[in-house]
Amino acid sequence: MTYEQALEFIHSRIHLGTRKGLFRMEGLMEKLGNPEKRMKFVHIAGSNGKGSTATMCESVLRRAGYKTGLFLSPFVFDFRERMQVNGQLVDKQLMADVLESMLPALAEMKAEDKECTEFETVTALALMLFERCGVEFVVFEVGIGGLLDSTNIIPAPACAAVTAISLEHTDMLGTTIPEIAAQKCGIIKPGCRCAGYCDLVPEADAVLRETCETLSVPLTVADKAKLQVLESDDTGSRFVYDGKEYRIALPGGHQVMNALTVLSIVDQLRQGGEDLPYEVVRQGLEEAMVIGRLQVVRKEPRCVIDGAHNPGKVGALCAALDSLYPERPLIGVMGMMNRKDYRSSVPQLAKRCRVFIAVPAADDLPQIVPPEEIAAVAAQHCTDVRVCASAEEGARLAIRLAEKQDVLVATGSMYLLSGAKIGFTAE
Repeated sequence: MTYEQALEFIHSRIHLGTRKGLFRMEGLMEKLGNPEKRMKFVHIAGSNGKGSTATMCESVLRRAGYKTGLFLSPFVFDFRERMQVNGQLVDKQLMADVLESMLPALAEMKAEDKECTEFETVTALALMLFERCGVEFVVFEVGIGGLLDSTNIIPAPACAAVTAISLEHTDMLGTTIPEIAAQKCGIIKPGCRCAGYCDLVPEADAVLRETCETLSVPLTVADKAKLQVLESDDTGSRFVYDGKEYRIALPGGHQVMNALTVLSIVDQLRQGGEDLPYEVVRQGLEEAMVIGRLQVVRKEPRCVIDGAHNPGKVGALCAALDSLYPERPLIGVMGMMNRKDYRSSVPQLAKRCRVFIAVPAADDLPQIVPPEEIAAVAAQHCTDVRVCASAEEGARLAIRLAEKQDVLVATGSMYLLSGAKIGFTAE
């Protein structure tokens, strides 16, 4: 099996959609020898910030000398972003070989009428790859929810972490913050430790604390009163927390909050016996890089790509843009998937834009919001709204329309960032 054949096999399972429940994962992992039982985990759930939190956490653990695995979703430029070993993309042929070794087990599952979805297949593939590569510590980002997510096949992690929570996937997770928070907190298991986001909405914070108390799980939540932000621009932030100074290369105030979650994870791992000195943590945070999070891909005109794809993420993006580029006009390029709340997301960006360009979130997926619908919503908040047939075309148009002070931002979905980057940097 070649790498290209492996990708074709994985993506062919998209028709199975998203299915609740862990029974397929349980059956598959048993057939594969349960590699998840031979590694340590930091398991991270949340509506917003979990990918950035996971990436910073992995960087800290790698700096501490552990051989690390990082599982993220979705990818931006390369499928292998989803399963990294020691901060590097896995070898293409190795990924294909490991998937090929899984085919008999996957075929057995199908014969038992338990065919695994694309995400279940990818989750299992990552676990098999991590074991094959001798990974000691895995930082595992949840896909959707937590309790019934494929990643929750793992035993009690060294630390479970819950990042910011907002209304999302209400058709699957519940229609209220407490219901959604309960799903996220489903990754917290007896015997683990827990870290929480320090700025959770009260209803979510209550669920987190009640869950930890019920399961006798120790919890750390950072104290914002101990935070002092010293500098912040589009190259990152420098801050002091609890008397110690840190720097992150991820722009935006929300990333400082995510870094505090990492410090809470570190606190719990230390209490669990891991050796994570301050200097290791400081260096790990400073070295962490996240693709597609307020990422500047061109300096003149200033072009930014960001994978914000729900109202909470778009709100955080807009707050960051207001802080980083005050009084500078925006040109927005935006597309969204139809499972996201675009009616609440689009206005937040559109009302800040001199020009708003609606695009499809992806070129080859049916689950997009038609750009004409996005444009219709945006037109209620912006006087100059355009429609383009692709993210690349939209980004090229933004470059042509740009004036000296404009900041160009492409957002709404991780899927459109690759095309937008090409468009922003082509001319």
